[in-house]
Amino acid sequence: MMLLAAVGFAFALTPEVEESERLANAGDLEGVLKTLESYVATHPDDAEALWRLSRALYEKGEVLAQSVPDKERMPMYTRAQTLAHHAREIDPENGEGWLWEGVAMGRIATASGILSQLSTADDIEHLWMVALSKKTKYRMESGISSFPGDLYNALGQFYRLCPDWLAMKWISGTRGDIDQSVHYFRLMVADDPGRLEAQKELGVALLCKGYKQDDEAAKAEGRVWLKKAEALPYSYPTDVIDHHQIPKILARESEACGYSRDGWEDTAESAYAGQK
Repeated sequence: MMLLAAVGFAFALTPEVEESERLANAGDLEGVLKTLESYVATHPDDAEALWRLSRALYEKGEVLAQSVPDKERMPMYTRAQTLAHHAREIDPENGEGWLWEGVAMGRIATASGILSQLSTADDIEHLWMVALSKKTKYRMESGISSFPGDLYNALGQFYRLCPDWLAMKWISGTRGDIDQSVHYFRLMVADDPGRLEAQKELGVALLCKGYKQDDEAAKAEGRVWLKKAEALPYSYPTDVIDHHQIPKILARESEACGYSRDGWEDTAESAYAGQK
């Protein structure tokens, strides 16, 4: 029986949630969604099911982002946010609910255009800082998802994509920080050394740092991590996307700061001023 270690103790998952884990490890995202949607319909207060369904909806959105317009995916992310929010209400000591609510909000921001959602940046950061304070430990057998690995991933992407102009602190209460981004991705790689997404994202952050700070060593290291990620095996739907996007990232490496799975973001202060 699969156990989840969280908040210093271990407890058994229900058979339905265990089945969703088995399907996730097998790369069957549609199976995960079908299993959890059916289970949550009759067990709406199972926090372990709720955050996993939130995660699965986010991952489905990542797959659909390759062919479906942003506005058509928005209800999926909104529901993922609601589910994760309820999960953390039920079990506030489990960091997963805090994590995935922030992830859903972050994807709403990138799908809407980051510059139109700057007011949510400090709310997202707050959710993840709370998650960081929790003792939750989790790892899928396949290595596709983990805690705190997924949290390091979220924070790393946040500090790379969030604008770092001085005015951001006044606009939103927080701002981007590429050195913090690299720091969190190094933690993610240390936590999940064989995870393709971890190596890809560290490579992207290092390229961003290199171009932002005129640091040739960071650029060179970024290329190395992207090539290492490209050589890793892949099977999960989001891994397939990441693998296929690596050559595109390398071809546009000077734009690495704005890279996102669902499209490159323009986070320049001049672009924000142009929206007013």
